[in-house]
Amino acid sequence: MAATGPSATAILGCVASLIMTTALAADTHAEIVDVFASMTAALSVDNAAEFMAAFDRDMPDYDKLKAQIGALLDAAETGSDIELVKDDGDESRRSVDLDWYLEMKSRAPGGGVVRRRQVVHCDLRKEKKKHWRIVSISPLDFFAPARFDAKGN
Repeated sequence: MAATGPSATAILGCVASLIMTTALAADTHAEIVDVFASMTAALSVDNAAEFMAAFDRDMPDYDKLKAQIGALLDAAETGSDIELVKDDGDESRRSVDLDWYLEMKSRAPGGGVVRRRQVVHCDLRKEKKKHWRIVSISPLDFFAPARFDAKGN
């Protein structure tokens, strides 16, 4: 009698391929989450260099962002919370949207607190199949130093 259905070997091969694809996607997602977790941790301990390590130095406005982060951390103690709301792409490129909450407390005695919350978009690229780097981020001004006046920003 001739076989009319898929062979057990073919079915197992498809299942194994699906499991590996799912595992790779989960690993990639975890790696992306780790990038942003290390960034928020760096902000909370005033480590601008560690925050900037997540960025490709050839990114447009890299120097502007570096200056903003330095000025922000000079003027304020910060705390961040992020939630990944979109994570698309493959194992070499990702496009993510983050619901980013940033709280800045003035270092000046009796200074105020400024809070920001916004969806921040980032594009990432995996370098040398090893490290994820942010190649674009917007809006860049989300990381501008806070103005601790009556309006804040």
